[in-house]
Amino acid sequence: MDAKRKGKCGVGFVFMIFLFIFGMGNEAPGKTINLSGLTSPTGDYRWRDVADQLYSQSYQTSYNYTQANVAVTYDPAAPTLSGTLTAANLKPNFAYQLKLAGSPGTAANEHIGLAGRWWQEEWNGSAWTNGQNLNNKGTGFSPNPNDTIYFQNRDIVNATSPTGLKYRYTGYLIYDYFITDENGNAVFNFETNSSYHVLWKTSQRSETSSDGAVKSGSFDADPSLSPAYDTDYPSQTINIFGEWERLPVGGVHLQVGDYLAQFILTEESFHGSGGSYAGNWAGAMGADIQFFITCPGDMDRDGVVDGSDLAEYIRDDDGVSLADFAANFGKSCF
Repeated sequence: MDAKRKGKCGVGFVFMIFLFIFGMGNEAPGKTINLSGLTSPTGDYRWRDVADQLYSQSYQTSYNYTQANVAVTYDPAAPTLSGTLTAANLKPNFAYQLKLAGSPGTAANEHIGLAGRWWQEEWNGSAWTNGQNLNNKGTGFSPNPNDTIYFQNRDIVNATSPTGLKYRYTGYLIYDYFITDENGNAVFNFETNSSYHVLWKTSQRSETSSDGAVKSGSFDADPSLSPAYDTDYPSQTINIFGEWERLPVGGVHLQVGDYLAQFILTEESFHGSGGSYAGNWAGAMGADIQFFITCPGDMDRDGVVDGSDLAEYIRDDDGVSLADFAANFGKSCF
């Protein structure tokens, strides 16, 4: 099964619709969710910035993510999930992953996992245990070896488990990343068109042509400028990038359909870079998010590619023909 969107979106052109279509609006309003602090993270918090510089003891004991404000404005129906994240008072000079996580047993969870990664748990008779990432990404193209394990195991029966199954899988997708400024603020545009394994600093390993874009943060950690520090550190410029999980970067898409998922900010711990207080990919903030992935030709975003979409296409680009529209959008969702 391909990580890219599949499923036919037939073109049923109903020309009688054209008489009233041209007067219709086609833009759905954006939606906004506000993330909440995750006070019980799945991993240890990191108390070093992206340059491995230690935050002050007073900051470590006083700061938590309920003090941050993060709003996500997004298009609820489009070919990709895209929008803008606006953050205030996250950790300063700090790297975060943007992540979607599904709910085990749902279609959306499977779609997210097939574009991203799998977290596997096993029922031991009384609890879900042995949680682990499936970590063989193969050549980067789907289905990868992790998907093969998922399909082999997902339907194995265990009558004593709450689900009736032996294994529980959570699909998650790391699709972008950013570095905050000296105040822990960021304004960041995102889109779900890539799939990453983890983040690295270029001082740890060199990026390849298959990896995500290098992103930089330049800052001067000074206690006179930020209460997060009690040491005057030298000025730093740190470069980070996303290691590919599925290929190609910029060309991995969620399948068409409805999604109810968790939008999560995860702390990047850089595999323990910095030693003590380096963290362990702790969940920082999150919220439920609901959206619909449409076909590329679904101009009016109703889930069907039809005559009304042709009308929108013509209105946006005078002179195009039915044949041109059908050639571009009438066969499938890529």
